[in-house]
Amino acid sequence: MKYKLLLSLLAVAFAAQAQDTYTNERITNNSSDVIGTARYVGMGGALGALGADISVISWNPAGIGLYRKNDIALTFGGTWGKSHIAEEHRGKATFDQIGFVYNMKTGGETCPYVNFAFNFQKKINFNHNFYADNPNLRELSQMDQLAELTEFDEGWQENLTGMALEDGFFSTNPGNEYHYNKYGSSSRNVYTHHSEGSLQAFDFNLSTNINNRAFLGLTVGVDAMRYRGWSLYGEDDMDGYAKYDVNNDYRITGTGVNVKLGAIVRPFENSPFRIGFAVETPTWYRLKNDTWFDMVRGPHYGGSRTDQWNSYLKFNLRSPWKVRTSIGSTVGSSFAWDVDYEFAAYAGTSMGYPEYEDDWDGSTSGNIKDVAMNELTRDNLRGTHTLRVGMEANATKNLAFRLGYNHSTSAYEKNISYDQYYLNSAAMDYATGTSYMRMGAANILTLGVGYRAKNFYVDLAYKIRNQKADFYAFDTSFANSNQDPIPQFVLDNPLLADRTIDPVDVNLTRQAVTCTLGFKF
Repeated sequence: MKYKLLLSLLAVAFAAQAQDTYTNERITNNSSDVIGTARYVGMGGALGALGADISVISWNPAGIGLYRKNDIALTFGGTWGKSHIAEEHRGKATFDQIGFVYNMKTGGETCPYVNFAFNFQKKINFNHNFYADNPNLRELSQMDQLAELTEFDEGWQENLTGMALEDGFFSTNPGNEYHYNKYGSSSRNVYTHHSEGSLQAFDFNLSTNINNRAFLGLTVGVDAMRYRGWSLYGEDDMDGYAKYDVNNDYRITGTGVNVKLGAIVRPFENSPFRIGFAVETPTWYRLKNDTWFDMVRGPHYGGSRTDQWNSYLKFNLRSPWKVRTSIGSTVGSSFAWDVDYEFAAYAGTSMGYPEYEDDWDGSTSGNIKDVAMNELTRDNLRGTHTLRVGMEANATKNLAFRLGYNHSTSAYEKNISYDQYYLNSAAMDYATGTSYMRMGAANILTLGVGYRAKNFYVDLAYKIRNQKADFYAFDTSFANSNQDPIPQFVLDNPLLADRTIDPVDVNLTRQAVTCTLGFKF
C-alpha cells in the first residue's frame, strides 16, 4: 500500500496536480538562464568578480561593495520563443528588474563606505509553450498506465486514475485483480502545454570595502513563486479516431527565503585582477498548488465530459546549495573581462508536506519529508555546472559594447523514468498527469550596448537561449514483463511486452531583448 498523508492533515478532498522531481526542477532551476539588467545580460551574467552592477546582488553579493555612488535602475523588455514541432510563436512583454544602491561614506580609511541595496529581479521567466506530437505509440496507451495504478485495497482514488475508473475509461476484475483498458491500443498522442508567470526575487544587501582590496557582501533573498500552466493531452485509437482528452489547469504559488554570502579580493596591490567567491544557501519554499482538471471522450466514443475537479494542496520544497567562483580584470578604462563558474547540487533538492497541528485554524509546524520522491530526485537528478564568460569594450568614453556566453549542463541523468506504480510517494495519490521531460544543456549567447551621459545611462541587450528536451507523455514501465512483482495489469496484446515509446524531441529556444534605464549620483 502506498504511503499516504491523512486527508485531515492535508485538508483537501480532491486530487492535485502532483508535484514531482521533474516539475520541482523546472520551477526552481534559475542557473540555466540570465535575467537582470541589460549590462548583466549583455555580459552573459559574468560579473561575479567585476561587480558594480545591481543584478550581481543575487550572484555575488560582494559585487555591490564596488559601488562608489548611488544607483537607481529599471529594466524591461520582451521575450519570444518558437516550437519547431508546432511552429508556434509566443511573445510577451516583461518587467525584469527595479532596484537601488545607497552608498554611505563612513569617513574611515580602512572601511571608507558601506552600501545598502534592494533589488527586485526575475529569476525564472515561465512564459513558454510547446507542442509534442508522437505518431507512433506502438499500440501502447496512457490509459494502460492509469489502469495499472488502480489499487483495490485503497478503493476509489481521487486523482486522474480515479476519474478515469469512475467514468468507465477502463474496467477492473476484482476477482483476479486484473485491469483492462476498454479503449484498446493507441496509434498517436499529442500534448500541448502553455505556461506563464515567474519566479521573482526580492533581495536585500549589505556590503562594504576594506582598503580597496577586499569587498564583502551579504544578501537576504525572499522569493515569490507565481506559476500557471495549462496542458491538453489527447490520444487517437488505431483507426485514427480521437479517444479522449485530459485537461489540466494549475497554479503554483508561495514564497521562499535564502541567504547569499560573497567576497571579492584583489590579491595584487597594483593590479586590477580580482577573484570572487560566493555561496548560496538552499531556498526554503512554502508553496501551494491549485488544480482544475477533467477528461473528455472523443466524438466516436460518446463525446461526454467528466465533472471538473478542483483541489488545494500545500507542500514544502528545498532547492540545492550553490557555490560560485569567478575571476576578472580590466585593461585601463577600455576593456573588462570576467569568467564565472557555479556548481548547484540539484540531486539534493528535497520535497515534503507541512505537518498540521490544529485542524481548526490550519496552523502548521514542521515538515513531513516525501522519502520516495526525494529518492527519485537523487536517482534522476545530478549537480549542474554553469560557465559564464563576458567582456566589455569601451569604444568611447560614453559608448560600450558587450558580449557574453553561458553554458549550463543538464540537471538530469541520461536514463530517467517516472514509474508511478513503484513510486511510494504521497504525491502519486494526487497525480493528474503522467508526463515528464528531460531537459538538456542550455547555451546562451548575448550581445549588448550601453550609453552613458553624465549621471544617466541606458543599456540594451539581446539574448538567444537554446535548450532541447526529451518529452515523455507517459511512462511505459507497465509494458515490461520482467518486472517483479508483475503489475496488476494485462496488455491487450501480450506481444507488446517489453516495448517502450520513443520520446518527442522538443526545442525550447527562446529570444529576448532587454532595456535598462538608470541614474547614478
